[in-house]
Amino acid sequence: MRGLQAQRTHADTPSIGYPYLGTRSAHARGVCGTDSSQNTFGTTGARWRPLLDPSWLSILLEGVSFPAALWSGAELRFKWTNRAFLDLLDDPRPQYDLLGMPVRGFLSDTSSAVRFIDVAYTGQAFTDPEYEFRASWGETTYWQLNYLPVPGHLGDPFDVLLTAVDVTAATVERRRRAAEEADLRHASELIDTTVLSSLDAEDILQRVLIEASEALGSDWGWIAQREDGLWVFRNVHGWPMEMVGLAFEEDDLSLPALIGQEHRLVYAGSRSDASPDGRTVMSRHDVGAFLLVPIVRRGLVTGVMGFCWDAPTEMTEPMVTLARKLQTSLALALENAAAYEAERAVSRTLRSAFFSAPGRIPGLELGHLYHSASGGPHVGGDFYDVVPLAGGQVGVMVGEITGRVGEVAALTALMKSSMRGEALRLPAPGAVLERANEIMLHGADAGEYASAFFGLLDTASGRLAYSLAGHPAPVLCRSGEPPAFLPSAQVVLGADRSSRYETAETVLDPGDLLVLYTSGLTETRDARGRRYGAQRLLEAVAATGDRPAGSIPEHLFLSAFSFSDGMLSDDMAVVAMRRTGEGGGAVQERLALEVGAA
Repeated sequence: MRGLQAQRTHADTPSIGYPYLGTRSAHARGVCGTDSSQNTFGTTGARWRPLLDPSWLSILLEGVSFPAALWSGAELRFKWTNRAFLDLLDDPRPQYDLLGMPVRGFLSDTSSAVRFIDVAYTGQAFTDPEYEFRASWGETTYWQLNYLPVPGHLGDPFDVLLTAVDVTAATVERRRRAAEEADLRHASELIDTTVLSSLDAEDILQRVLIEASEALGSDWGWIAQREDGLWVFRNVHGWPMEMVGLAFEEDDLSLPALIGQEHRLVYAGSRSDASPDGRTVMSRHDVGAFLLVPIVRRGLVTGVMGFCWDAPTEMTEPMVTLARKLQTSLALALENAAAYEAERAVSRTLRSAFFSAPGRIPGLELGHLYHSASGGPHVGGDFYDVVPLAGGQVGVMVGEITGRVGEVAALTALMKSSMRGEALRLPAPGAVLERANEIMLHGADAGEYASAFFGLLDTASGRLAYSLAGHPAPVLCRSGEPPAFLPSAQVVLGADRSSRYETAETVLDPGDLLVLYTSGLTETRDARGRRYGAQRLLEAVAATGDRPAGSIPEHLFLSAFSFSDGMLSDDMAVVAMRRTGEGGGAVQERLALEVGAA
């Protein structure tokens, strides 16, 4: 059409329900059947004749509200249009000036002309669900275009009837929702970054409140904390600062009290959506809509982050999803900050000996994370290390010593240093683990044993030689393939003096991801006692997609943290490395998360 510009998109708009207007074979039977008079002029012919005659089509469709036009497939020329079609084009020429215009002259975009010709010569109807039309006066609308074949003379191509249905409102709304969902998804990622970027609880809460309020589009937001039988407002955004310190008795009817002992979101897009208590509070404080997020620590609701709107607001699924993720992030923030308050400097000094990696390794992206469940300066038996070696090779180790918490620190430090020294001297995976086995046999007490992984990666060729000693199997994720575990199973360290550790091999192609971890990740349990397990780990790794390796340990940790509702009781370490096949690789700074045990 003159002035129309096609811009194909994928839409779920259903095709208009017009009947198919005949086929070449049906038309042929009407002319060449055994009883031609019956087929041509009898019941069958009478039924189809109005649809085959352009004059009848003009009578049937002239007064309809939707645009319609007809082109001749034999002559490739414009034959007829109704008034709605002319109004849409806003063409000053009279209708008779358009009649007879060639298709390629009338349809200004090539794709529309090609569709017309396809329908004319194949007899197959076609629907363009979302055609973008920019009118001469600047307005943009969206139309579902239906190209319908109409039988003409025997042996000629089909004529083509074009009808249009205005889907502007549905398309604009769908795109608005898609943009909203993308914005809220981005906001969720920013909030996760904020949670992990600071150890100061007040700073985290205020920053998250601002970011979430802006993302949700609320008119004002606040945080109320439970203190000695009161709900006390401690943080506000979009509200006067004088509101800080406002307090309600726990038994009073207030917005924070709507959550009370519940461990779930509470929200209402209007007063009609709210509970009776909710309607009372909304009327009392002139609130049009609200969304309340519980702040949970160690299974108890210790605070509420609230978002309010002056007018009724639809609570969309993306908004609710962001709020649920926010609940998990807030629990992590408070637990993390509280744990770091306990002898922070001492714990950092101790842990620096157990978790190390270089700042940058050519040819690799590297991410690593440690989470402590102890809540104090004590350290468990988890450790990891990444050791650059000669000739572009890199040694990577992850291990875990089982014993009484607080009493395995010396053995863990000895184990890591001995494995590192052996790697520098003779970086054969089996030899490194055999040396570690000797250390365990001589230095461990009864009931103490260790599991470990040591791998040797050639960053130039991607060849990975590795050995496992009773350690959880690493996950290998290749491009275009589902994640899978590397073969495992050899005896733990410290169990048998005669143990020998075999070396296996694989190849990391550019883009391949290797994830190493300790058992604290897969042994995480939810409130019902179910393990996080191997299958959820594979699904979580698959969900990381093409994320940078530096963000993958955080993603896996948050997955386990959410699964357990924040009730993590075991240390965990995670190392992710992706081969880039290039001359340089990005490495994150070490991330240590410390959450108090339940």
